[in-house]
Amino acid sequence: MFWNYPLFILVIALYAAATQAAAPEKVSSCNACHAAENQLASKAPSLAGQQQQYLKKQLLQFQSAERGAVAEDSMGQVMAAMAKPLSAEDIDQLSTYFSALPLAVPAAPQIDAALLDKGRRIYIGSCGACHGNKAQGNLELKAPALQLLSRDYLSLQLQHFQTGVRGNSATDKPGRQMAMMSRTLTEADRQAVVAYIGAGLP
Repeated sequence: MFWNYPLFILVIALYAAATQAAAPEKVSSCNACHAAENQLASKAPSLAGQQQQYLKKQLLQFQSAERGAVAEDSMGQVMAAMAKPLSAEDIDQLSTYFSALPLAVPAAPQIDAALLDKGRRIYIGSCGACHGNKAQGNLELKAPALQLLSRDYLSLQLQHFQTGVRGNSATDKPGRQMAMMSRTLTEADRQAVVAYIGAGLP
């Protein structure tokens, strides 16, 4: 049989792209909260450029009620409802789609130098070993990139880890580690480290 090799390669590439592409309606549902222009109103985190494995894990945790099952986590409850009907293929496709998007790092605000210095010291001592020197994340340690998350979202998640809203599942080792680490921070410490991450880690 005669094969047109370049055409064959093109067909395979197109098929692979099609199988990895998330369904437009599902992406649209996610973007209703997670698109850059909607995040301020929805208080949802940016997903663009986040680790595929991390995004997949969070969707599975919302689906299994490891996240979003606590009354104090209203945003998590919304996510749990959104994740529940997703198939395994949907989760793979959505996590792949959003991880492949360009990073959308929030603009760095002007912050008091003393607060930044305090946040820098806390981040280096408590966060950087897992999340990276520039908050870029560490795939091997299953630590997500923090650099693309808003200050409000980071502060809320740290509060959730501190109060047991998040990170209390026996099967969520990274979450339990975060819960333990977050409980070493005072309210002032939390504000400082969030300010430092949000300032772009100078």
